[in-house]
Amino acid sequence: LIHQGHRDLVYPRILGHEMVGRIRELDGRGFGLAEGDLVQIWPGIVCGECRPCRRGKDNLCRDIKIMGFNSQGGFAELLALPAESLSRGCNLLPSNSDCSLLALSEPLACCLNGQSHCLVCRDDFVLILGGGPIGAMHALLARLRGAEKVMVAEKLPERIRLLKRNTDAVVFDPADEPLQDLLAAETEGQGADVIFSATPGMPIDRDSLHLLSPGGRACVFSGPAPGHQEKELDLRRIHYHEITVFGSYGCTSLQNRLAVELLLSHKIRADWLITRRVSLSQIDRALDHSARRAGMKSVVCF
Repeated sequence: LIHQGHRDLVYPRILGHEMVGRIRELDGRGFGLAEGDLVQIWPGIVCGECRPCRRGKDNLCRDIKIMGFNSQGGFAELLALPAESLSRGCNLLPSNSDCSLLALSEPLACCLNGQSHCLVCRDDFVLILGGGPIGAMHALLARLRGAEKVMVAEKLPERIRLLKRNTDAVVFDPADEPLQDLLAAETEGQGADVIFSATPGMPIDRDSLHLLSPGGRACVFSGPAPGHQEKELDLRRIHYHEITVFGSYGCTSLQNRLAVELLLSHKIRADWLITRRVSLSQIDRALDHSARRAGMKSVVCF
């Protein structure tokens, strides 16, 4: 984010959009919340009135502002929230909740959004391009939704090791063998029913669409890396094989609440994704850890 930039990031800015905290003070209506409550925060600030908001797609609000991007974020001891965030975006947590774990709610909700488009279901062969935190969450969700087999393409040895230890996905390094050959071997030559791009380095393009079986679905989940050269999509294949390509951006406030419930109920076990905890004064270490793609997720604790 810092090195590559982002469409919505406006400097100067306090970053941080995956947040859990306690309410220090309320000014006016609390919307059922009280001072001292522990909450997880959906980072969107939306109008609530535009067509997408009325249809439950508040992540696509025409006037959306995102904490940590357009307004100040969570890498601070105190954060002022507008009333709209209290009413729509604050999810009350049990007071003894694991704050580090529940901070994963927002990225997990983003994965829920992607999987809601592609309708991952029982007996699907699911291929995930990229085995970082997002790819790992997609793998966990796909199995929860009944996918027959989940395959993850990842190049970093440490992440391959973590995925093999904590998921039942088939994990492989695409540098070892052509991806098409590996996929054919794992799917009895059928190809993938669903593909998620969970890294800018492996986008959904003409080549990846050829990994899909007839009727397959592809999710453009991760934005392309800087300097990415667009490739033409194979429209003939999309037409004759009934391939569907979905875009997925962020998550809705409802999906954020669903992600909180999945973590609190332990239906998704994601504590292993937290590979480093640091204090706010050590945030530079966490940012370096993430930039080097060392481990999985770093969490800043107060």
